[in-house]
Amino acid sequence: MIKYICGSLALKYTEFKLALGEGKSFPVYLLEGEDAFFKERGLSLLVNKFVSEPNLNLVTLPSDCSCDELITSLNGYPFMSEKRMTVIRDFYPKQDFFKGGLNNYLENPSDYSVLVIINDKTLDAFKKFDCVCVVECNKAEMPLLVRWIKGECAKNSVTIDAETASVLAEYCSSDMTRIETETNKLCCYVGEGGAITKTEIDEMVSRDTDYKIYEMTDYIAKKQFDLALFVIKDMLSKGESAQMIITSVYNYFRRLLHASISNMTATELAKCFSIKEYPAKKLLEQSAKFKKRALKSAVDTLTDADYRIKSGRNDADEMMWYSVFKIMTD
Repeated sequence: MIKYICGSLALKYTEFKLALGEGKSFPVYLLEGEDAFFKERGLSLLVNKFVSEPNLNLVTLPSDCSCDELITSLNGYPFMSEKRMTVIRDFYPKQDFFKGGLNNYLENPSDYSVLVIINDKTLDAFKKFDCVCVVECNKAEMPLLVRWIKGECAKNSVTIDAETASVLAEYCSSDMTRIETETNKLCCYVGEGGAITKTEIDEMVSRDTDYKIYEMTDYIAKKQFDLALFVIKDMLSKGESAQMIITSVYNYFRRLLHASISNMTATELAKCFSIKEYPAKKLLEQSAKFKKRALKSAVDTLTDADYRIKSGRNDADEMMWYSVFKIMTD
């Protein structure tokens, strides 16, 4: 069913794909919502549809660009391409931004240009223009997630039933980026002709908190401290306690230290920790990113933090942040 928001056409992601395949196009696409997977896939579809030679015809502007910069880009002509594309992320202009000529452009847009805005939150100011197609990129409903998982498995000659696929989606909190990663991992694990059951999912797929601990640790290893802090803040915002985070991080670093100093193979580590070989391989890969001394120091820091909290010397929140920053700077 076609839906309009003010003057704009509003489509769900699946409807957008269908419309694009049927040759329908708009001068402006507003991809908005919380699911990064759909937004990035949507951008890729648009680039593949309209842009040849992206190095010459694909322009990315910063979110704080001026109106003149935006209009200049939109009025540019493509070179050996159907259209020229301008992309802006996290774009939330104030009302006076439209006074600089953007309002006139949106009422009479170029036939040779496509503007793609990629936002997490809504941008109502653009929705009054009928040249705008709003693509809703929120988390998908379970039936769609199940169909997608089953379809990806079928491409790899792997079977999975609907109930098991829904378990996988739930473990991934319906996040399509993670669902894609975990589905591909499971397909590789069971191999062509294999079947994914709940047993494989329980053994192979880290539940939400465990995955975030892994993700945070990987960011620390890569010195991407801002992203590591973002993961911690996200866990706190979703109700995870500082004490739980300390315990989870300690358990993970303890395994990394063991993997680093034991010289065990992935098979031996899997047996030691009662896990499958795939996550054991990931432990080995990640432990190699740290110096042994740094891993030992991290375990000692977290052990001391746990003691100080339980003995009442310090509160959990204080010790969590202290421990994380010490691990980062060690």
